[in-house]
Amino acid sequence: MLSCSGLVSRACLTVAWLALAGCYSGPSGAIDEQSPPSRPPVGDGPLGGPQLAPLELDALSPDPAPGGVEFDLHVTGAGFTTSSVVVFAGRELPTTFVSGGELHARSGPRKRGDYEVVVRRGDEESRPLTLAVDRSAPRILVPAEVGVDEDTEVGLVIDVVDVADPKALRIHLLGLPPGATWDESTRTFRFTPDFTQGGDRWTVTVLANDGESRVETAFDVVVRDTIQPPWPEVVDTEFLDASGYVRYTLSQKTDDYLDSPGYAGREFVAKVMVPLEVPPEGVPVRIGLHGFATANPGGTGSANEIRISPHDPDNTYWWGYASSLPEAEPAAGGAAPDYTMRRVLHLVEYVLRHHPEADPQRVYVYGSSMGGAGAMLLGLLRGRHFAYVDARLGQAIARNHRPSRITQLSGWWGAPELDLDGGGGLSAWDHMDLTRALAESSEARDQFLFLKHGKDDPTIHFGATVLPSPRTGESFYEALQSRGVGHFAIWDEGGHGVADPVLGDSWWAGSWAPISGDEATLRRDRAFPAFSYSSLDDDPGVGAGNGKQDWSANAGFAGEVAVAGDTGWDGAIAGALGRFLRWDGASVVDTVDRLQFALRVHAGEGADPPAPGYPSEGDRVMAELPAFVDVTPRRTQAFRCRPGERIAWSFGQDHGEVVAGPDGSVTIPALPLTDTWTTLVLRRTVTVIAASH
Repeated sequence: MLSCSGLVSRACLTVAWLALAGCYSGPSGAIDEQSPPSRPPVGDGPLGGPQLAPLELDALSPDPAPGGVEFDLHVTGAGFTTSSVVVFAGRELPTTFVSGGELHARSGPRKRGDYEVVVRRGDEESRPLTLAVDRSAPRILVPAEVGVDEDTEVGLVIDVVDVADPKALRIHLLGLPPGATWDESTRTFRFTPDFTQGGDRWTVTVLANDGESRVETAFDVVVRDTIQPPWPEVVDTEFLDASGYVRYTLSQKTDDYLDSPGYAGREFVAKVMVPLEVPPEGVPVRIGLHGFATANPGGTGSANEIRISPHDPDNTYWWGYASSLPEAEPAAGGAAPDYTMRRVLHLVEYVLRHHPEADPQRVYVYGSSMGGAGAMLLGLLRGRHFAYVDARLGQAIARNHRPSRITQLSGWWGAPELDLDGGGGLSAWDHMDLTRALAESSEARDQFLFLKHGKDDPTIHFGATVLPSPRTGESFYEALQSRGVGHFAIWDEGGHGVADPVLGDSWWAGSWAPISGDEATLRRDRAFPAFSYSSLDDDPGVGAGNGKQDWSANAGFAGEVAVAGDTGWDGAIAGALGRFLRWDGASVVDTVDRLQFALRVHAGEGADPPAPGYPSEGDRVMAELPAFVDVTPRRTQAFRCRPGERIAWSFGQDHGEVVAGPDGSVTIPALPLTDTWTTLVLRRTVTVIAASH
């Protein structure tokens, strides 16, 4: 696309889109869509930002370094700044700042021997490490390039030879493609690219350490573009200067990948809204999924983000439908692929490839009701593409839909008992059991979700969060907490889109805005701490009745929205899980040797509870601090653990050791968080943590 020095002008956008569309059909009327509640300005919190991290040097690579030739030296640690330099045997090396935890330096040829290396920051120096030059080192055996087709799995076993101590050998992979995994126990890299990743290339760094030597190499992963649905076409362009964005109407024509063979060739309408002025760093991308029986995709844009509005006029709940349709009804032995979800992903790919101002690391999905279910579905089953999920009033377990909805969806997916294949031999209905997704998929567990539900919602009742899955036996809330998944979950006595009669709407919001300015900024390419079992959590109940309402198969224990306190669901009338808990995105250090975050309770402005039994409003914290919270690192890019590995941690004056679980995740239990920034540090070496205390 044409660019105009970081700002997308009206003229520039017109030329670019006319080039893409081949025509300009003139303006048309706008169709509004209700947007998420607006966020108030973000506060700095009571104590401002975290202090500069202590200067620490963790590791050098390669170690040993080759003798007699120039080499690049990679340095990891913490507290690095743009003015930091690597000092080798008393002399400063040309140094490149990568992050607060990584520096790259260039050394000239060295003779065989041991050399002292430090990092200098102003007049301060780190503790030294010794770098050996020209000792024997392991050799990593990988091909220069690994090629794979879309929707096809590739596996690569990585071998390391000339190892001094095979029992001590560790192998780490950095720069994995989105959706790829590394199983260190079997030394296997696996990747199944989806149809939006064709034509992309990634360079994966392999780091091996046998206890004496630390070496690196790299290989490229290339995805062949083997699935090529037709690109959407622009059919209308509207400049809304007063609102700060341009709206494009697209025609999305399907083929037999985006649609069933019998439906292929039809066209869907979508809308894309793009800001007229864009900062150099680009803007986030929001996918807005509408609710049931919406005649047209929404067209409300923003001056601060790109918005994509797909359309699901068939009310497939953003999944798809039987491949036999429309010629034959869904039947046993058939399939119900995720055609609708594919169309949404194709729109996302289209925007990312045609709009360089779109930030691929800050793509998120929003929806309410049917759109809320779709947002959770897309964000968890295709988590590789999304930084964040904002889902409201959605059902997370398809088999738990109310009877009338199951009847309607059976016309698209087949009846639940028919178990039509949704892909990979798993029933479509079970694909859409998101407790199953959290149990089985690390891609799903690395997601962060904001959730909102109402205890007097008669349409998608509160059981969507607290009733157990028939497959896993867990409720959605239980799965999020027990598996250490990032979440901020809200409930009150509101209805299906109707505000709580006492608290009103958005009472919880405060400063929470993780895509557009909150300190706890979420990015697809950056680690974050998932909080669970916080002592600040309220009690949502267990899905039982409290005696105020009889059970209804359609409405659960919902009461009348206008009548305060009449809900029949047990637990608190209104409350939250994961509220007030923050991390500082700028503080994240994520290297092979160390992971750290600055954490705190965000005790800010807000109001006391409006009545007994209700929560506070905004960022008003009523409980005594510290709050005790379990913390599970998620979305780590370098600090990945082997199942059973011992990890040392420190948090202020507290320190200890945890063991990585079967999936390699680690959870530090009951950390004491106050309203002061405190840094959580995880290290692989227990002695280093213990020595600092």
